[in-house]
Amino acid sequence: MKRAASAIAVLATAALAIGGERSRVELKPVAILTSHLYEGPLRGPRGVFADSRRGEVWVADTGNNLLAVFTPDAMELFACRAASAPEPIRIVVDAQGRLLVVGNQRGVIRVLSPRGEYLSDLALPGIGKDAVFGTIAADTEGNLYVGDNESGQVFVYGPDFKLKLKFGERGSGQGEFQSISGIAADAENIFVVDQQITPSVQVFDRRGNFVRGWGKHDMGVDNFSLPEGVAIDAKGRVLVVDALRHEIKLFDRDGKFIDRFGGLGSRLGQIAFPGGVAVDARGRIYIADRGNDRVQVFEEIGEPGEGAAP
Repeated sequence: MKRAASAIAVLATAALAIGGERSRVELKPVAILTSHLYEGPLRGPRGVFADSRRGEVWVADTGNNLLAVFTPDAMELFACRAASAPEPIRIVVDAQGRLLVVGNQRGVIRVLSPRGEYLSDLALPGIGKDAVFGTIAADTEGNLYVGDNESGQVFVYGPDFKLKLKFGERGSGQGEFQSISGIAADAENIFVVDQQITPSVQVFDRRGNFVRGWGKHDMGVDNFSLPEGVAIDAKGRVLVVDALRHEIKLFDRDGKFIDRFGGLGSRLGQIAFPGGVAVDARGRIYIADRGNDRVQVFEEIGEPGEGAAP
């Protein structure tokens, strides 16, 4: 375990719309996380979690088997080896400050201390022994959301890990799942993305009732190829990461397409095979830019442009 300062890059505004499109929402890349000071460069990070309680950002550095914590301004606090959760892909910090990690094994959630020490496997009521965890997530109240691709269900637990809600079943229609890859929640709704079925984004109320859905696995700016993560931004809009289109898509709560950003490349604002996405209490957006071995940090500037074409 090392406590160290990491280089921070304060970046100029970049043109983030894809293919020369006129942008309706202006994002500015304000920092990049590219390396640990002592452990070396990031390698294929797939998970990022903004801990609003403590004002920290955790990164699952998949290729290096490392878990690293940064300030929102990209200053490294420390990094630890994820020996008990090899190739970490998703990370959550619980209400007690412990790390909950899903690695390449997919069948177990490891509980680690904030310094990476193995504590236990997380025993969750209601989930079968053959569970395959597609993703885990948490909200600002400390509730834990777990997507099990074996049963096709989403489980919601309180901060005490008592089961509060479960919904869904395995299938290919509304209210059903096969390959859950992202979950996000706010005070009213739970948003779930699935890599295989239509609609790609499904919205449920806090009782688990299906409300709406949008997106197909098809051509079109409002559709997807491989949705890999979802988050709710500071204005209540829905951010969906598409790993194969190398895009971040922005929708309103009703599923209306607003804008898209990224595009395959290594320049500022471009991304390659993105993984996780998170938004912190300041409204900053963190993208695990897996193909470029970095995490990019964005802020929105100004207001949406007038008369911009989608």
